[in-house]
Amino acid sequence: MKTVHARTLGLRIAALAAAGLVLTACNDDEAATGATGQGASSPAASASASTSAKPSGKPSGKPSSSAVTGGDAAARARTDKLALTPADWGAGFETRIDDDTSLAKFTMDKSCLYKEDGPDRTLVAYTNRFVRVQRPDGSQLWGTSGASQATTADAAHQEMAKWAADIRRCPDYKDDSGTQTTSAHDIESPKVPGADEVFSEEGLAVYHDDDGTTTPPRPYSSITARKGALTVWVFVDLAPDQQVFEGRAQARALLQKITAKW
Repeated sequence: MKTVHARTLGLRIAALAAAGLVLTACNDDEAATGATGQGASSPAASASASTSAKPSGKPSGKPSSSAVTGGDAAARARTDKLALTPADWGAGFETRIDDDTSLAKFTMDKSCLYKEDGPDRTLVAYTNRFVRVQRPDGSQLWGTSGASQATTADAAHQEMAKWAADIRRCPDYKDDSGTQTTSAHDIESPKVPGADEVFSEEGLAVYHDDDGTTTPPRPYSSITARKGALTVWVFVDLAPDQQVFEGRAQARALLQKITAKW
């Protein structure tokens, strides 16, 4: 996860959101067999404004090709509802910027630049919500969560697979906002009840902060899950002194709040 369509914090999360992909609803609690990843969520992309949002292997279930039912308004209401509020994130979190609801398409070019590339005809609705929290040292940490509704389950699956391929080709990439992501890679994914595919991603990202400065490299953790034509994600930004497992645990807990509503 676009994040799958998560935009980078600067663009799409997560997104959410990346080199391998996919766990099915049958995956084990702790681990998953790899598959190909997602597009929703470029996690780091989500991070600077926010995921985006992939292991090796083969998806265990074949996505259906049935079209999404309901109009755009209904789909948008659904994605808005699934995106987490600052209160869902916990004490001290607040809205960072307005929700991203654009149905633009994002692609990774040959130079590993993740950029906007016209309208996305496979998207029916998209909501990426940005939060931030102030740390005792005065710095801020960011996060994103959201959901996208594609025209078909196959379209959502193909977007995830494309993102996985892009990350394998470009573990180090930039986005239009100037966010630099390095060492992006997939990790074992948790079991997500009802999900057709799950992708967990981690890496390091450098962002342009709200005050105009550039942050030091910071770890991130992102999880994206797909159920039919619906994709959801969460992107967690960590401080340099935090451990990766902290972000991993936070991302899993937050994703559970989203999938409990899908």
